[in-house]
Amino acid sequence: MVTPAELTGAAGAAGADSGQIRILVADDQGVIRMGLAMILDHEPDLTTVAQAENGEEALRLIEQHDPDVVLMDIRMPVMDGLVATERITTANREAGRARPAVLVLTTFDDEAYVLAAVRAGASGFLLKDTDPDLLVSAVRAVHRGDSLVDPASTRVLLERCMELERQVDGGTAISAPAQPDARWAGLLSHLSEREREILVWMARGLSNRDLATKLFVSETTVKTHVSSVLSKLGLSSRVQAVVVAYEAGVVRPGEADVRWES
Repeated sequence: MVTPAELTGAAGAAGADSGQIRILVADDQGVIRMGLAMILDHEPDLTTVAQAENGEEALRLIEQHDPDVVLMDIRMPVMDGLVATERITTANREAGRARPAVLVLTTFDDEAYVLAAVRAGASGFLLKDTDPDLLVSAVRAVHRGDSLVDPASTRVLLERCMELERQVDGGTAISAPAQPDARWAGLLSHLSEREREILVWMARGLSNRDLATKLFVSETTVKTHVSSVLSKLGLSSRVQAVVVAYEAGVVRPGEADVRWES
C-alpha cells in the first residue's frame, strides 16, 4: 500500500519512463470530466485519451483507445461504475493482462459502494475532492501496480463500509462482531507463514517499502510475496486482499490481534 509521501516521491521516477500513461476518465458530469482531464494533461507523463459519460461508453472507448488507467465514477446512468469495473477486470484476468487498472472516484456519500468496487477488482479509490498532486501521483501508482492510495484513510473507509454492509445484510447492530467467512479458509491454508504475515500487514496499511523495512527484506522480495498471496487467493489487487483479511476474520475492525484458524 502506498502513502501520499511515497506517491509524491515517486513522481519524478514515473516521469522519466518512456511514453506517457494513457488515461480514460469516466464520469457522468461533464464539468468533472473536463476538470480531471485538465489536471492530468498538465503533467508531462500523463495524457487523457478519452472521456466517457457512463460505464457502457467507457467499455467501448477502452477498446478504441487502449488506456493504461481508467478513472471510474461509481454512480453513472446506463451502466454504473461497479458493473463497468467488474467487466474490465474480468476481461483483464481472462486475457492474462493487468491493464487498464481502475481507480474509482468516490465521495463519502458512496461508502456503501466502495467495498463493491474493490471486490469488482478496482486497484484503489480516491475522493473526488482530493488534492490534484495526490490524484496524479495515484494514477502513477496504480499504473505501477500499487493499490491503496492512502492506507490510513482507506482502511478506515473499508472498515466503515464492511460494518455498514453487515448492518444492512444481517440487521445487526454496527458494533456486533463479524463472523469469519468460511469460504476463504481453504485458500488461506495454502499460504506460507511469511505470506500470511504479508497479508496481515497489507491489511494494516503497510506499503511495500514499509514491509521491506519491517521484515528486513528487499522490496523486490516483498513484491514476490504479494504476487504469490494474490495468486493463491485468486485475487487481482492488494485492495481485494485487504477485504479478504477482514472477511476471513484474520484482521477485524478496531482489533489488533491476528486470528488464524488452525
